[in-house]
Amino acid sequence: MLSLFRFLRSSLFQPGGDNCPVIAIDIGSGYSGYAFNLKPRKEGGEAQFKQWNEELGLPYPKTPTCILFDENGNFLKFGYEAQTVYNKMGKEEAKKHYFFEEFKASLREKDWSRTIKDHNNKSMTIMKVVTEVLRFMKDDALKTIKVHPEGGELRASDITWVVCITGNWDYRTKRFLRDAAIQAGLVAADDTGKVMFINEAEAALAWCLNHPSDDLIAQNSPARPPGPTDAGTSCSDPPGQVAVHFDAEETIVLMETQTGDGNQRRNPATETSDGKRYIVVNCGETIEFNVYGFLDGRAVGKMYEIFNDNLGGRSVDIKFFTFLWMIFQELWKEYEENFPNEVQEMMINFLRVKHLDEEVWIRCPENLKEQAAKKKDIERFFDSVEGASWDNRGIRISREILRSLYREIQVGLPAYINHMLGKDFNIGSIVLVGGLAQSQILRQSITEEFGSDYKVLCPLRPQEVILKGAVELAINPKLVSFPKKAAGRFKCFS
Repeated sequence: MLSLFRFLRSSLFQPGGDNCPVIAIDIGSGYSGYAFNLKPRKEGGEAQFKQWNEELGLPYPKTPTCILFDENGNFLKFGYEAQTVYNKMGKEEAKKHYFFEEFKASLREKDWSRTIKDHNNKSMTIMKVVTEVLRFMKDDALKTIKVHPEGGELRASDITWVVCITGNWDYRTKRFLRDAAIQAGLVAADDTGKVMFINEAEAALAWCLNHPSDDLIAQNSPARPPGPTDAGTSCSDPPGQVAVHFDAEETIVLMETQTGDGNQRRNPATETSDGKRYIVVNCGETIEFNVYGFLDGRAVGKMYEIFNDNLGGRSVDIKFFTFLWMIFQELWKEYEENFPNEVQEMMINFLRVKHLDEEVWIRCPENLKEQAAKKKDIERFFDSVEGASWDNRGIRISREILRSLYREIQVGLPAYINHMLGKDFNIGSIVLVGGLAQSQILRQSITEEFGSDYKVLCPLRPQEVILKGAVELAINPKLVSFPKKAAGRFKCFS
């Protein structure tokens, strides 16, 4: 029991030194990435991100969680590059390789020597797959830092490494990840204090609790009509979304108030007078709900957590491709088989617009039109489909159809939140983080349901706050204290 306590203590919050650079890695269900802070801790500085997919004009702080091995099990590619290389292979060549995606759920298992199946039903140990993902992230991060203006030649041993974890991973999963980090070369076996494991929801909440209100956006409730677009928001920000500027009398906001003498700002979220707590909704490819409340000082305790694998971004993507099949039917199946790289390109084009709440246009590769022309004019495929049309080498999709892709989420998320509200946790705020929280449709659903009674908040770039918070907690573990006490838990994987 004592050795277990020492392991947890050494692997959770033990930074590598005052001037040690930090790299945080987030292996997500659908997308992964890393962030880093190279400045000495005393100088501060924000976390910076590797931007993926810049060559296709859609830079994003995450890349797909997929990995490609050759026929001998040697690592080849990760992320977008893995997808591209694998999709370019002929069928027989592809069958010789190992291509894994959406394997994060396997980390719930406790047998780390077991194997998992890839796209071709070939097997490899989960330890091997995760180790190579961490090795790639380490190598890529060191390359990125080498050419960074503030970086240079660094070794893995110069870094404090952070691995983000989900709430349903226990100490055995952390021990497995520590072993994988050793094998991947992040840390040496005798220096495991320089690899830390930080809960995703806690990292996101810590960032929100310790940043100016201008870094958060408030979703307007029906009782609070939208104001003019704030100068700090981008042109792509949805209407009705403004930077947060709270009135002095508001006491349940995350940021911005005065001390008793009116001189020094402090965070009302750390005050316990009203006892308000927070629901943190981590909206990724899957959904994680957590309830947090302040215990004393800056200590935040987790009261409750729920997980659902079928309400996240993956469900929206599946419905989008199902809609394409409804339009093209058997032609779409043939197109997927013969032009997988172009299907990947269409997915990237969809990612550009899936967060909007308006009519959208998705550019399609020329081969789709050519394949359709062998059967009939491509415009004719849309005759029996409402809400979509062919328009100038692309598909125009109505706002109603785009909203329909989120229908299960619009129903499911409020239901889960209501479930937690029914637990009488005295909730004051609902905080939305993660990539899917960029969706105007999702945010509006939560706001319409809860905005009149609760503060609904979302960071300006919700897809970044987990890694930002992880970096900040690595630099300053006392920023917000999360006592390691078991919370009530409910899982839903069906």
